[in-house]
Amino acid sequence: MRILFSSTPLDGHFRPMVPLARALRERGHAVAVATEHGWHPHVEAEGLDALAAGRPHHEAWQHVVDGLGDSLGPALGDLGHEVFALLFAEGHAHRKAPELADVAERWEADAIVFESADLAGPAVATALGIPAVHHSWGPMIPLSWFEAASERVVPAWEGFGLSPPRLAGAFDGLYVDLAPALFRSDPPPGEQTPMQPYPTGPAAVPTWVADLEPPLVYATLGTLFNHPDLLGTLLEALDGVGSAVLTTGRDVDPAELGAVPANVRVERFLPQAQVLPRAAAAIGHGGSGSTLGALAQGVPLVLLPMGADQFHVAAGAAAAGAAIVLRPHQVTPASVREALRAVLADESYGRAARAVQTEVASMPSPAETAVVVERFLAR
Repeated sequence: MRILFSSTPLDGHFRPMVPLARALRERGHAVAVATEHGWHPHVEAEGLDALAAGRPHHEAWQHVVDGLGDSLGPALGDLGHEVFALLFAEGHAHRKAPELADVAERWEADAIVFESADLAGPAVATALGIPAVHHSWGPMIPLSWFEAASERVVPAWEGFGLSPPRLAGAFDGLYVDLAPALFRSDPPPGEQTPMQPYPTGPAAVPTWVADLEPPLVYATLGTLFNHPDLLGTLLEALDGVGSAVLTTGRDVDPAELGAVPANVRVERFLPQAQVLPRAAAAIGHGGSGSTLGALAQGVPLVLLPMGADQFHVAAGAAAAGAAIVLRPHQVTPASVREALRAVLADESYGRAARAVQTEVASMPSPAETAVVVERFLAR
């Protein structure tokens, strides 16, 4: 079978798909990833073939800026459904849908696996009469966001002479759910199958990480919300609290942050699997990847959500009892330090995180999920 994965050019959207893509390839299927051309090096670095479809993310984001203007700031937190619809339905799907259809036909795809924000995926699969699989990147995006997207994605469907079904067609096939039940507020609609969000086996830990004195704190703001000013706030908050590793992201020079406390090591990038197994706590922005990655290792969190689905993800971690959440207006070096000390001192946060870890370990592996996906596609 020829299975075409489709992703917007975003790290946190693409990387959760890699384990399933590899598992399906190991079962003998042809696998490729359709995404914007500039993102191909990221795909190829994972050993996967890349096909060009879609536009650069910064172009799609400009559509949001143009559409929301002065209301953009509050919209990131309180009008996430509008941002989601403008960015991924209008900003990405309108452009990507015809290109994805062309790529899928030329590559002779038998099925499409799309991530939650790649709203071109269900439209193209329907137009070509092939099955579709919706691959989540973490906790399910609120259904109200898909309802808003259904209205905005109409031109992408009309280009094929179709009208979008409810929820932009995102749940008309099989849904691969990376969210542990303890972390889930509402069940996904339609047919679904769970999958471990991140490998839970032993990871290679660099010697310098292993040599750090406990308690070890891992801090990251991901690759899109890694503002130098906020990274500076984290540096101040971490000063004197255990041993800390702070990653800035590949596009932020650590030298921009100025003086670094003696107990903090700053790196541009470090795979979280190399540090989380040793961590006693983590600080993050509420991104699905870093949040579920920490909980999969039983690590409690201090979360500083800023936009996208981060408020939703952070609320889930807090509801599970595994995190303290600070909203943007609450974030200062003192408040972050206080929250971090609380997470380290109060064992209830660690117990809650380990409860999520236990559930993640019991979820089907990518190899097991590949069998379920294969059977669904073969119907």
